[in-house]
Amino acid sequence: MRLAYASTFNSQDIKKWSGTPYYMSHAFSKQDMEVDYIGSLKRKLPLFFKFKQVCKQYLVGERESPRFNTVSAAYYSEQVKQQLATTKADVVLAPQINPIAYLECKQPIVLWTDGLYAALLGFYHAFAYHSPSSVQQGNIITAECLSRCSLAIFSSEWAAQSAIQLYGTKRDKVKVVPFGANIEQAPTLSQVRELIKHRHKNIIKLLFIGKDWHRKGGDKVLAVAKALHNSGQAVELTLVGSYPPKTAEMAPYVRCLGFISKRTPEGLTKINQLLSESHFLFVPSRAEAYGIVFCEANAFGVPCLTTYVGGIGTIVKDNLNGMTFSLDATPEEYCDYIINLISNRLRYEEMALTAHYEYETRLNWQAATGTVKKLLADIV
Repeated sequence: MRLAYASTFNSQDIKKWSGTPYYMSHAFSKQDMEVDYIGSLKRKLPLFFKFKQVCKQYLVGERESPRFNTVSAAYYSEQVKQQLATTKADVVLAPQINPIAYLECKQPIVLWTDGLYAALLGFYHAFAYHSPSSVQQGNIITAECLSRCSLAIFSSEWAAQSAIQLYGTKRDKVKVVPFGANIEQAPTLSQVRELIKHRHKNIIKLLFIGKDWHRKGGDKVLAVAKALHNSGQAVELTLVGSYPPKTAEMAPYVRCLGFISKRTPEGLTKINQLLSESHFLFVPSRAEAYGIVFCEANAFGVPCLTTYVGGIGTIVKDNLNGMTFSLDATPEEYCDYIINLISNRLRYEEMALTAHYEYETRLNWQAATGTVKKLLADIV
């Protein structure tokens, strides 16, 4: 089977979209599929778009989004059509709405993504101030895309339900296939057993990874670490990706490492070391369409503490590979769970091993693309 992988950007660039299109498309190649890359598309916007954008921003505080614009989407789709003509692809697959929203071609069209426009409105802060025009066009583009797709595949049940409930997509063409961890090589089971066995017996090590401090729940992480410390527990909290606000209280048991790039050998080694020695990945997000970092933690046998929002529930199964809490859960609720689990070392180690099993069986790209390949075979 030959696959045309369409994106607006260069999907072979590992820096784009946290590396997800890179790992996804390369995993298809490992499934004995030929992959033709369609991307690096040019954007075209309506006349006076920039003027309209500036006026709306300064006059009424609304954002006119170039990403959710019907003219731009149509131009992207036309470029995909032109590039597609030079391939012998059997099917077109895209991780984004835009490049296939208006695509007309003989091949079946497939979307595999983590969230749809209407579900993201009011969920992510970046979508909070879209103008009525952008909202209308964002929904039009999404509906056009879904109508053209032979399959609409989503990384979570949350996203899949948004297609059915918010856009009226037929259930029989909506599928759920979780994304995999964006890592080159995961530890083996025997290596994970050693990592778990050598995790500190007396200090609870929590790891927070996230660029968006507020959305990822950094303030809750600090509060829980403080509550653990005040209860008499030895705790070490490591913050990666962002710095707390200057007003935040930084205790001696908190270390902030800032952004660490996995694109450098030194950065990758450091991230792997932190995951290896941590008892929990703790990211209580306020909004999250998916959360590949949870898959990556599971690869190292690290259970995840998080919230039951967005697509997280498809990744983290309670008391299996971690625990999800309500958005209004108190620091004490987190503390009770952590202390009860850590105090039973055997139970903790069983969960850590199960976390790795979840990675091995469903939260890696080979498993994910293998499932999608079977779905594609039914429509080609």
